[in-house]
Amino acid sequence: MNTQSALRPELESLLAFWFVQCGERKFPMRCHLGGSARWQRNLASFGVVQYGCLRVYECHSCAQGLTVRLGRSAIGLSTDELPAEIRTDLRAGFEQAWERRAPHIARARVPKGGRIVRYTDLMLPLSENGKHIDGMLFASYASA
Repeated sequence: MNTQSALRPELESLLAFWFVQCGERKFPMRCHLGGSARWQRNLASFGVVQYGCLRVYECHSCAQGLTVRLGRSAIGLSTDELPAEIRTDLRAGFEQAWERRAPHIARARVPKGGRIVRYTDLMLPLSENGKHIDGMLFASYASA
């Protein structure tokens, strides 16, 4: 896992929750994340579709609070359909989590209304069989 500077408390607690939900598995299943309501306003769930060596990340659910971060409602869209200034960093973060097979922390700078808003993102791999990643839980909080 990328261990950049200290995380916001909300992301630290979500990361701890993810590790607890893993139990004996490498990754938690989506159904084990039912207790994530505490972070719900800042979460999106992405499925991973594999086409040979190409992975496509498709948004299955997205909190309305993330529409500002993602540039629009992302439900039903792949990362490639998001605004260019968002998709590159988001996809790179998912790829880091995929390659490392571990949570990934990223910092993002997103232009909004003539200014730059900084975010701290957390990408958490998910798996229905506990071995192969088939989803990502994405959490993002504006930096203080």
